[in-house]
Amino acid sequence: MPDERKNDRYGLRRDPAGWTVYAIWTSEPAIVGGVAQTGLSEDDARHLAGLLNTQSRRGDSSMRRS
Repeated sequence: MPDERKNDRYGLRRDPAGWTVYAIWTSEPAIVGGVAQTGLSEDDARHLAGLLNTQSRRGDSSMRRS
């Protein structure tokens, strides 16, 4: 596993409607703009998890504010 991935805060998992981006520490769905990130396509979930993890490493939480 690449070193930067060891510190990821967000992951993805299958859900009944598609894919969920979730906070690894809490197992709760990620909230972006007040909306739980569930039922996404796999491509969208991977993209969003990548964006959130990149922002998290930079200390930017602006996307996650509700």
